[in-house]
Amino acid sequence: MSTTGLGFSGEVAGYYAKFRPGYPPPVIDALVAELGLTGGDVVLDLGCGTGQLAVPLSARVRRVLAVDPEPDMLAHAPKLPNVEWRVGSDADVPELGRFDAVVVGQALHWMDHERLFRQARTRKFAIIANGTPLWRQHPAIRRVLEEWFGKPMTAGCGTDADSRRRYADALRETGHEPREWTVSYSHEHTIEELAGSLFSAMSPNTLPAPHERPQFQERLREAIGNDSYVEPITVVVISTP
Repeated sequence: MSTTGLGFSGEVAGYYAKFRPGYPPPVIDALVAELGLTGGDVVLDLGCGTGQLAVPLSARVRRVLAVDPEPDMLAHAPKLPNVEWRVGSDADVPELGRFDAVVVGQALHWMDHERLFRQARTRKFAIIANGTPLWRQHPAIRRVLEEWFGKPMTAGCGTDADSRRRYADALRETGHEPREWTVSYSHEHTIEELAGSLFSAMSPNTLPAPHERPQFQERLREAIGNDSYVEPITVVVISTP
């Protein structure tokens, strides 16, 4: 199995586990209905992180194989009887067997999606974007990050319309009929939670030093002008039921 991480290691993995928003019940309900999942199904969660998608899905299916290239991420995943946590990547898909569905939550931009769609032994895919990056939502958040790191913050992390179009086109080229649909909700962050969510998207090399983190939080508070931030989240799913 592939074991090369993508930088979500050490403290970053801890921030990811603690501060990354998961998927509320309406999203899981819609996903299960759209894919036609049942209690007898086996699902592959690829790029599973610390289990934001695998954990709620495990309550709805027989088994989840949750795969991520970063061992530190998996170390934070909860132990559940019907979830197998395994170090690996999309390159390992041919070895993993057949699945009733393959889901990828906020991680396809790290993968060779064309190869994945060709090689995965399933007819059901769900490519899920859990909102857009925080720096694309609020100019004040983007400004804090750009001033802190001294460079533009433009990454869409596969959530933008062009990326979604490429994913849908690649699915069609492999004989699938993708459909895009959405579920919207909101999530209120304290400033500490907002900073933690941003830290979870950094690498260990770019993460502010421990003594700098209170200053980073204070800059966020001053920029937003509030002690909390209500994040509007539109989950966009490309699925092949």
